[in-house]
Amino acid sequence: MNQLDIYVSQGCSSCGRARDIAASLDGLYPGVQVKVVETKAAPEGSLPDSVVAVPAYLLDGTLISLGNPNPATLHEQLAALAPGEG
Repeated sequence: MNQLDIYVSQGCSSCGRARDIAASLDGLYPGVQVKVVETKAAPEGSLPDSVVAVPAYLLDGTLISLGNPNPATLHEQLAALAPGEG
């Protein structure tokens, strides 16, 4: 199973949209687990080096977007992981 981690934090003006995107993806791609990660709750030093700002989208540990991605592009990336889904 693939993992999409969306890193957010309180007080981030774009993170509300990131949470909405995460909710819209829930269950849409059965081969992709979507997880919203609150950076404040993460133990110090546990964030990936590529998370230098929020929101940040990591797919299987690789940064695919710093800031909210274009929804069509994100859907294309996720659909490519499980052809015929979504």
